[in-house]
Amino acid sequence: MNTYDMGEFPEMAMMTDMTEQQRMMFLAQYHSVRKDVVVGVLLSALLGHFGAHRFYMGEVGLGVVYLIFCWTGIPTILGIIEAFLMPGRVRAYNYAQASMLAQQIRSMPGR
Repeated sequence: MNTYDMGEFPEMAMMTDMTEQQRMMFLAQYHSVRKDVVVGVLLSALLGHFGAHRFYMGEVGLGVVYLIFCWTGIPTILGIIEAFLMPGRVRAYNYAQASMLAQQIRSMPGR
């Protein structure tokens, strides 16, 4: 069993059929685009009132909506609720990014 097949990091299982050079490229690019679960949860819980967690996840439109309505208090409630949903969202984002990167790296000519 390969160490990348662990259920904790499904993104790493995408490297099993890559060459060493492709793995290095994948890891370098993946670590530059991946998001951290702890950062996402903290931003949602502490700065969710201003939509910081939405900006962090690349959802700029929703982040702006949170900023516009921050004076109402509704984004505060939503931010606290979303703190519990953030780990799943971050994992899904990371998996989607890893899938896209793996596909791009495998399709590169001459590799």
